[in-house]
Amino acid sequence: SRWESRARRSNSQAMARMYQSTLVVVHVIDPMAYAFPDGVPLFLTANQAAVAELRKIEEQTMALGVQVHSVMESGSVCDRILQTIKDHNADLLVLGTRAKTDAGRVALGTVARQLLSRSRCPILTISPDAAKSLPWAGCWGRVLVATDFSPASVRALQCAHQVALRQLVLLHVPQDNRPQAAAHSLERLRFLAPFNESHTVPVEHIVDAGNPADLPADLIDRYVRKYAADLLVLGSPESSLS
Repeated sequence: SRWESRARRSNSQAMARMYQSTLVVVHVIDPMAYAFPDGVPLFLTANQAAVAELRKIEEQTMALGVQVHSVMESGSVCDRILQTIKDHNADLLVLGTRAKTDAGRVALGTVARQLLSRSRCPILTISPDAAKSLPWAGCWGRVLVATDFSPASVRALQCAHQVALRQLVLLHVPQDNRPQAAAHSLERLRFLAPFNESHTVPVEHIVDAGNPADLPADLIDRYVRKYAADLLVLGSPESSLS
């Protein structure tokens, strides 16, 4: 996508090399930029820079022994990314979560929400702080899964079980903080992720409603930091408005 970042590129290269996969880099041109009279020269300059950047990425990736293919598309960013996923039968979509401008952040959030609800393959989002995790991209030792017991989050848990190498941390943030509700949620977590012969990594089960002022995202982030998780796994929303 247009928000290519070093951390995302490095993670993608590392995983493609580990699994002997082909890396497809896609940049989407938004034709709406042409609707602004003063924007065309700057827009063309930006696209020329994007072409040069794609060539640079291809050269760097091939130097690592990874097969790479770059794609320039024009149209709806979400639709073109989804079509590229389909055309290349992609197993994983990698997105950055950082944009350079306020407008870019708004657009990135909108595209990400649409992709989460429509993508046929899993999505790996790379935060600005992910660079410190690059040495073990694709080899995640400690994986944290935040679940709301929805079908999507249960499928996400199954994926997390497959990639966790040392420990799986399963977290539920209930809306009902009554003791009996918490006990029931803990029982459900243990049923979903038992520690047995088929799932040999240790599993930590956590139910925490936090303080009344806590947002679920803040509470999840707190446990990510507490356990020094290498990967956070979430089920995708049922719609782009979730």
